[in-house]
Amino acid sequence: MRLGFARVTALACTASSWILLVFLTGAAVAHDCGGDASCSCGDTVRSDTTLDQDLVGCAGTGLRVRSGVLLDCDGHTITGRGTAEGVLVDTAAGAEVRNCRIGGFSRGVRLRAGGMNVVDGNEIFANQNYGIELAVATAGNLLRGNLVRDSGDEGIHVGTGADANQIVDNQIVRSHAENLYLLKVRGCTVTGNTLSGSGAAAMYVKDSDDNSFASNTIEDRIVHVRGSSSGNVFTDNELHGAGFVFQAYHDDSLGWTFPHGNQVSDGSIVGADTCFRFAGAYDNHAQGVVVDACRASASSALGGRAATGNSVVLERMR
Repeated sequence: MRLGFARVTALACTASSWILLVFLTGAAVAHDCGGDASCSCGDTVRSDTTLDQDLVGCAGTGLRVRSGVLLDCDGHTITGRGTAEGVLVDTAAGAEVRNCRIGGFSRGVRLRAGGMNVVDGNEIFANQNYGIELAVATAGNLLRGNLVRDSGDEGIHVGTGADANQIVDNQIVRSHAENLYLLKVRGCTVTGNTLSGSGAAAMYVKDSDDNSFASNTIEDRIVHVRGSSSGNVFTDNELHGAGFVFQAYHDDSLGWTFPHGNQVSDGSIVGADTCFRFAGAYDNHAQGVVVDACRASASSALGGRAATGNSVVLERMR
């Protein structure tokens, strides 16, 4: 009798485990969607689609979008559990993500490699790390008209080699650290954005060259240019409550590097204690910026280098 009971119990356990395995495997299966096929969490969008429902509580990546595909969320929400990406555009070209509300992931939208994609008119909120990340040298993308808010780290992160991207007419607000971070990139255009309420710099430009920043409204925090950054042009930006800082940076492999050859023109700075600070930075120039009662500039040595060759010519408000 004991042997019989043991065998029955073993069979019951095996059956239960098999049923559980089937259930779990089924729950993790992702499919292709798009066109007439509705999308669920984890699916890959392979043809143009308009979401017809919210996707709530995605355990991993919300949706993956392939080359040449339009994902229009039509105002629907994609939420996660603090991991992965809300929408992942991976090694794709010519994809577009628009009209989505994306929150609760590690990264709201991640463009990885590939290029020439568009992220347009989305609300990207309360993601653990980045609102939008441009990674693995993705290039030539357009981020336009998005509201990126309440990110746990950075609002928009433009990573190493992500060159020639356009960041236009976005609102980037209340990031825990920087609202906009450019790291080792060149040829990007940052135009007409509003940045406010960040925990650290509003804009952080590190080891980045030949980028253009024009007609942005920047509140509460500094524009911070660090490391080897050179050839960057800031034109007609409006700063409220903080100014520009050009600062040397020490890297374990490169040693000290120094911002140089950057230019600031026109625009305004209101409510800052000091409009321009140079720490170990050299040959940077500002002219035609309208300011109120701030101290024009302050210079200090850093990394064994004096701040030399910098010039600041301002216009005082009347």
